[in-house]
Amino acid sequence: MNLYFISGLGADKRMFQKLVLPDGFTIRYIDYLPVLKNESLESYSRRLSEQIDLNQPFSLVGLSFGGVISVEMSKFLSPVQTVLISSFYLRKEVPWFYVFLSQTGLYKLLPEKIMLKRSRFIFRLFGAYNPEAKNLLEHILQDTDPVFFRWALMQLFSWDNNWKPENLLRIHGTKDRVLPFKSNMNAMPVEGGEHLMIYSKWDIISELLAENLELA
Repeated sequence: MNLYFISGLGADKRMFQKLVLPDGFTIRYIDYLPVLKNESLESYSRRLSEQIDLNQPFSLVGLSFGGVISVEMSKFLSPVQTVLISSFYLRKEVPWFYVFLSQTGLYKLLPEKIMLKRSRFIFRLFGAYNPEAKNLLEHILQDTDPVFFRWALMQLFSWDNNWKPENLLRIHGTKDRVLPFKSNMNAMPVEGGEHLMIYSKWDIISELLAENLELA
């Protein structure tokens, strides 16, 4: 069965490179596309969904912002499972400071040169501590399209969703600084997991996926 992985804001399939999944699952990657002028999240999600083979059963696996895309896709597709890793699906789970940035419009003042540049702050925020993780994150930030980054931030901060996908599976790190863990998330906790745990704790994530993914 196909598993379509959707990476986080500005990231790509390199984040998933260490995962090991059991037989019966084929990993596919959804590639982000250039965003169109004034494009809505729904419209963008529908364009991305054209990469999915609807003639075969499939599940969606979304990392961070990719989880938001996965939920949007689940509204008009019928995945076997919708899997969120280091992500969210309810408006009330959005950290208060993101809501503040959205309501005040201050997110527009966030300079890409700071957010998309190697720094101690960025490494700590995402949980990249060893040289390998730092190098990966730095290269991903360098390759990020600033236009897409700005658009995705706006979508992330203003997403007003209260709809829950059927057969939802959630995995979240207890030390995530980007999207802090909450006990009422109904997520499988990864102790000490930070936002980049998909890479730094790939063995734990692989085990949880192997135990909880469903074949069609």
